[in-house]
Amino acid sequence: MDFDFHTHNLQAAAGKAIINLPAEWTENPEAFCPRQGALYSAGIHPWWTADLERAERMLSTLPHLLHHPQVVAVGECGIDLLRGAAADEQERLFVAQIRLAEEMQLPVTLHIVRAFDRLLRLHKVLSPTTVWTVHGFRGGAALARQLLTAGIDLSFGVKFNAESFNLTPKERRHLETD
Repeated sequence: MDFDFHTHNLQAAAGKAIINLPAEWTENPEAFCPRQGALYSAGIHPWWTADLERAERMLSTLPHLLHHPQVVAVGECGIDLLRGAAADEQERLFVAQIRLAEEMQLPVTLHIVRAFDRLLRLHKVLSPTTVWTVHGFRGGAALARQLLTAGIDLSFGVKFNAESFNLTPKERRHLETD
């Protein structure tokens, strides 16, 4: 793998990965201490929304991180119907992050669990100009086609559906270690 599209390994090779910032740095951007040449993504993970007060604090500090030149993407953000706040609250926070991504013209890395219908609806309604990519995609070929047709890219980790991987155009297929 030449480039790791999405990892939580804070020691990943500089310039060879997009490192997802942990909650502590999203909540307290003054603590963010980037390594020279490293690339990062910052967002509110759906799991972090279980504590809505904390998620709101993160949302208020997120723009500070997104202005940093080494932060090159919003995310991982999205909707997880198995964990986190109620779906409507997650959706509200997700839309707020999408608005920031649009304002700053940053791509978005998505964490979606059992909410692809919501994702497709929001993508259609919001008509983003930035690239959205579902990370860790394991879904079948039919869902992959639906997402790709909608304009959403896919990222694949160690476990993936081979048919989905093969039908994803190389320029819209990303690889990750998450």
